[in-house]
Amino acid sequence: MKTLLIFPPQWIPYQPYLSLPSLTAYLKANGIDTIQYDFNIEAYNTFFSAGYLRSLKTTLTTEFKRLDSSQTLSPVEQQYYNDLFMAGASLERVADEIPQAKAVFHDNTRYHNPAVLAQARETLNQAMAIISTAHFPTRLDLSSFEMGAYRRSYEDILNSTADNEQNPYLKLCRQKLLPLVAECRPDIIGISVAGDSQLIPALTLARQLKAANPKVHIVIGGYIISLLSDVITRHERLFKLFFDSAVVSEGEQPLLELVKCLESGRSLSEVPNLIYFDGCIRVNQTRPSLKIDSLPTPCFEGLNLGDYLSPEPVLPLLASRGCYWGKCAFCSHNEAYGWHYQKRQVVKIAEDMQALSTKYQVDKFAFADEGLSPSLAGKLSDELIKRDIKVNCSVNVRLEPGFTPELCRKMRKAGFRVLFLGLESGCNRILEHMEKGTTKEIAAQVCRNIYQADIWNHLYVFLGFPTESAAEAGETIDFLLKNRDIIRSFNIDFFSLGKGSAVSRLPEKYGVTRVIEDKKADEFKLSRSYETSGGLSQQEAREMSLSSWTELINNHPSRDIFKRLIVADLLPYVSHFPFIKDLLNAAGVSPQAEAKQDYPLSASGVPRLNKQVTAAVLNFDLLQIRQNISRTPGLIAVPQKTAVLYEPVKSRLISLTATELAILKLCDGQRDLRQITDKLSAKYNAPEDIIEKDCRQFLHLLREMQMVSF
Repeated sequence: MKTLLIFPPQWIPYQPYLSLPSLTAYLKANGIDTIQYDFNIEAYNTFFSAGYLRSLKTTLTTEFKRLDSSQTLSPVEQQYYNDLFMAGASLERVADEIPQAKAVFHDNTRYHNPAVLAQARETLNQAMAIISTAHFPTRLDLSSFEMGAYRRSYEDILNSTADNEQNPYLKLCRQKLLPLVAECRPDIIGISVAGDSQLIPALTLARQLKAANPKVHIVIGGYIISLLSDVITRHERLFKLFFDSAVVSEGEQPLLELVKCLESGRSLSEVPNLIYFDGCIRVNQTRPSLKIDSLPTPCFEGLNLGDYLSPEPVLPLLASRGCYWGKCAFCSHNEAYGWHYQKRQVVKIAEDMQALSTKYQVDKFAFADEGLSPSLAGKLSDELIKRDIKVNCSVNVRLEPGFTPELCRKMRKAGFRVLFLGLESGCNRILEHMEKGTTKEIAAQVCRNIYQADIWNHLYVFLGFPTESAAEAGETIDFLLKNRDIIRSFNIDFFSLGKGSAVSRLPEKYGVTRVIEDKKADEFKLSRSYETSGGLSQQEAREMSLSSWTELINNHPSRDIFKRLIVADLLPYVSHFPFIKDLLNAAGVSPQAEAKQDYPLSASGVPRLNKQVTAAVLNFDLLQIRQNISRTPGLIAVPQKTAVLYEPVKSRLISLTATELAILKLCDGQRDLRQITDKLSAKYNAPEDIIEKDCRQFLHLLREMQMVSF
């Protein structure tokens, strides 16, 4: 039987996700005809094209005209009005620039110029903002997807997966995915859902595929499906409209058994870890996971590695499954592994890396382990050094004493260039309360060991764990400040009460007095609002994390590069340079700044409004609307005709007087300053010297702002 495995949007576009290559390798090793298809990267290929962006112009224009002719604008409509204006004003420029922006990610020289890379990513972000506005109130970016109509109920899923206006993946599925399925004619389609941002897109694809291919068995799985397994069992219509079965926990063995049962016509009751419908919803027993050493090397065949936004492919790999600590109260990741930890033999890991490096001509591996233990890190480093395998790697590790100076130096020699460290808190009471199994003193020493080994360390913390006071959260901020010379980069977030975590199972133990939920309205939600017996509220933790981020990053030694890069850039960047000091020195590299025109305006100079700048007369005061959005969001807007000038590169908006608008209308690239002055002097019956002075002052300002050229 032919099996098609699909990785759905919306996920990051920088490297493949490991689920499909692992499943593909296992099925192929067992003689199953298997095709894998990364529909996430295919969606980005479409989104980041000039043709697709320009196809949205009619929608944006029509919607803006509709709102601009309204009698009033509600708070929600004001946000939409603002977004529509910016999207319409930016569309042509972004469409023109998007091919070059994508090209930066595939060019070793330009990618490794931090300023050039940051500008290219900003162009991609602007493209996603335009796409979002065309599907308002849907919001999608390079890592997330939220539909305004989706409030996490089953009814919301029904509506959202059939909404052509708000859901961009319906059309994309019909245009791209359905023809592919018709061509390859699979018997089974598997869809892997790794993140919450993929749930609605995945179910959108599943619904379309099931309607178009009623004889094909559609199975859905992945981390999110494991977390939602109890919810899935409450909805028969999911199995009638979206999929035929769902796999929980690790999927290799269940998927193989599913293929065999369907091929032979046997009952699906024999398939472990399976939820399916047979007159009623049936939940099969789970089996222990396969031995990790029995799994083949991941297979990336069929994935176009050149499509991912990286100058060289970065391949994911696992040295272990599950977490060897497994006690952190906030974490639910072990749900995907059935709370079972396994580590692969270092010989097999090294063989995996050697085989993949040779086959795909790669030397960069991003280990996806929950945490590489010190013992496994040491043994793997020894094996890589012994075999003289030249690689560059990143991995998550726990902050514990086992990461000694000697081990860190060995890891650096073996090719480990970036380590991600989950500290979570800089307060020892909170660390003990969340059962983290470390202290801030140990964390500081491990950060120092990694730093001194010339490995880039990236630290994760969050504020607002239940009962944490403002002073205790301040200890985390102080930890980052005090140790900024040994911490290369960091991320600050706020606590979220996640489904499947110890806090969600035993809330009282951790100081949560009330979990706020509506089991029908938000049953597909993976986090819950809550109240605690004391400490920061969720809102206070959120505000504190945002405000402290700005202060900390502006005072950080590596801020020049830290501000321009994201986590996905770290391994390609660090491995591009022999030493981290070389990388930090390169942070000052920037594109040649355009020389400012510093000559006086000549009467014979011919002014022209720059191509990307938009001058418009609006029926609403857009500047006032922006003030309403940021300061007084409950106000209703009423019509007030206003002329504005908008420059989208730096998002600058200025209001225009009637005289200034008249000047701009004459800046057509045909008339010089003298002719413009004569025209306006005759129109307003005003002295030429006064008109000329006004023109010079206004045009000089616009030239300084790079809105007008001569």
